[in-house]
Amino acid sequence: MRRILWTPIAEEDLEEILLFIAVEGGHPETARRIGEELRAAIDRHFRESQPAQRHAAMPESWRYLKYKRWLVAYEPTPEAAVIHRVVDAVRDLPRQFGQ
Repeated sequence: MRRILWTPIAEEDLEEILLFIAVEGGHPETARRIGEELRAAIDRHFRESQPAQRHAAMPESWRYLKYKRWLVAYEPTPEAAVIHRVVDAVRDLPRQFGQ
């Protein structure tokens, strides 16, 4: 399995999502569970070498995996998978990725 490296912005994205669910949504246990499930889905994606998917709104070298309503944008390299962003799939993706 290739190493998984999280960029600071990706870590911040995930923390903001989980904080919103816990505080704004009033569901701290759900936030904890989703955080665990999302990280497990990422691990599984790379452990099982699942196919990469491309999104037109993302930089050319990035791929994504989807977990429930979130997209995890990553860049595969020979040594690792670099997680760049974790975003809500219902958001305006071109705006999220600076296009």
